[in-house]
Amino acid sequence: MTSQQLKEAIKETAYDLGFQRTVIASLEPMETERQEYERWLALGYAAGMEYLKRNPHFRTSPQLLYPEGRSAIVVSVSYYSEVPEPPPGFFGKVARYAVGLDYHAVIRAKLRELNARIEKIAGRKILAKAYTDDVSLFEQGLAARHGLGFAGRHTLIIGPQLMGTYNFVAELITDLELDADEPYQGTCGKCFRCGEGCPTDAIKFGVGVDANKCISYLTIENKEGIPLALRKQLGRWVFGCDVCQDVCPYNQKPNVSPWEEFSPEKGAGHYLDLISILQLQTETDFRERFAHTPLRRPKLRGLTRNALVVIGNILAEASGSVSASGVSSTLTEKEMYMCLHALTQFLSSRPEPMLKEHAYWALAQHPAEETVSQFKRLMDDEDEYVRRMVGEYL
Repeated sequence: MTSQQLKEAIKETAYDLGFQRTVIASLEPMETERQEYERWLALGYAAGMEYLKRNPHFRTSPQLLYPEGRSAIVVSVSYYSEVPEPPPGFFGKVARYAVGLDYHAVIRAKLRELNARIEKIAGRKILAKAYTDDVSLFEQGLAARHGLGFAGRHTLIIGPQLMGTYNFVAELITDLELDADEPYQGTCGKCFRCGEGCPTDAIKFGVGVDANKCISYLTIENKEGIPLALRKQLGRWVFGCDVCQDVCPYNQKPNVSPWEEFSPEKGAGHYLDLISILQLQTETDFRERFAHTPLRRPKLRGLTRNALVVIGNILAEASGSVSASGVSSTLTEKEMYMCLHALTQFLSSRPEPMLKEHAYWALAQHPAEETVSQFKRLMDDEDEYVRRMVGEYL
């Protein structure tokens, strides 16, 4: 079998496994991509993600990641699923990529299976390692350099033939000597719908995403509180955000994921019950509930913080339509009571100051002034940090 025949057989095998696009990549250093990456870092757009700031040269040199490698098989697979209508009450939205099982484990297992099948085709043992979004590799640059798609203004890889952006990208670096594929020539043209639609203005034309403002960063990687100026822009996003993808013209006809592991039935689903998040007592409870899903990433502390912000935003939405009885027309009396009770119980559990302040912020969005006044009286017992932060909005 010639190198070209093996290359085609690999792509066919990957397609049979469900990978919707496969290209072969060189492991040569990505010099142009490194310069762009360093420019992005210099602007401070990596925010608190210190791991992204370490050694850009290593991150853009695939050969250093796996010295035994000679080429990379770069694949993509859709994670798209339709989002149902939101349930009534206090529920937060989950980004599509996270509604099912943890893609790291799922894709690595699929790549190991791909390697096993390639070994049968090649008739020999193949040294290989599978990676997906969990090592020091500038995956976007590698994928774009070899035609998996092109990087849109939202920095996501846009696949050809309206494959869109709802795709995971992964690599199988092997010791096979395979000819690399050429870049795919695509463009956003003059379109900037992703930037115009971004709730926090995180996408900068021609530069990329400022993680300091990105909802995905704020709700997942961010270890601190959600900045006051950005809380209302989170809307109902409790984990991640899909807005820049939802408005992208290349996503008019997205392919539904071919793997059941990424279906909402297998994981946390498209919506989270926010009150139940506040009632989780320990990290053990949290891990048991979200085992094998991406929602473990921010840990209980981070997901609780997010839930408090979204609860506040739902209360703020309700404040615009308060009936004569003082009860929101979009929330039932029972829903409102359960929310206030949950927040009261949460505060009584004496959480850390950052979470306590977020709980007070949520309460400050309540449509009934007497409720807000009631909680103002609790402030006398709080420490200086909480009193100072809460004083900015109560």
